[in-house]
Amino acid sequence: MELRHFSINTEERPYYQQIFQYIYDKIVCGDLLPGEQLPPEQVLSKDFGVSRHTIRKAMDLLVSEGLLYRQAGKGTFVNKIQASYPLSYLYSFSEQMKNEGKTPSSVVLEVETNLVPKDSLKQRLSLTDNERITRIYRLRLADNQPMSLEEVFINSNLVPGIEDTDLEKRSLYEILEKDYNLVIEEGDINLGAKSASAHQAGLLQLEEGEPLVYMDCLTYLENNRPAFLTFAHYPHDRYVFSLSLLRDNG
Repeated sequence: MELRHFSINTEERPYYQQIFQYIYDKIVCGDLLPGEQLPPEQVLSKDFGVSRHTIRKAMDLLVSEGLLYRQAGKGTFVNKIQASYPLSYLYSFSEQMKNEGKTPSSVVLEVETNLVPKDSLKQRLSLTDNERITRIYRLRLADNQPMSLEEVFINSNLVPGIEDTDLEKRSLYEILEKDYNLVIEEGDINLGAKSASAHQAGLLQLEEGEPLVYMDCLTYLENNRPAFLTFAHYPHDRYVFSLSLLRDNG
């Protein structure tokens, strides 16, 4: 990264903010491209003529703004434009990524069938005492970049043999609708925040403890019948969640 037209102004705002603005401008104008790797902090420290602590503060701010992302053991890279996740309609991950012009794919981490559900899952999925669940755990990617970890619990009676379908290339919505003739009607979504565990960080190419957006989504079939429950974790800097709201004038 060439430092043309840059010099620290000792009378302006803090050094890390000046460095943040310089790198920000280079990303916005296209001098730094998505996927491009930045030099290590010790190199940037020497090039900018500031301490590594100052460089780290600037880089942390760029990461928090979603302009850069870190890959454990590899370095810091220019981020792609964040994916939009509209909450006004129910979309599958594959549909969202295709709408963004990205190629979706999955890595199947675990599939377990005919599990005895915990009481909490039994209640939320409205299961009888004899019904069992199937658990599908996948890493979701867009253009080969990890975008989310997704754990799905579904009534096994609804999807016999689903473990034999292509869960790496096909959307779960597509499988349910085309292979099992199920009609997905609506979903209830709750959002929260969590810190990435070592396991999650390794799969999502993050640092342990980085913030994740947590989603709990219960999806329903027609007649208000619960279909499946999804627990998903998203790197906070790779998504923008959006919602259109009407004012309640009542």
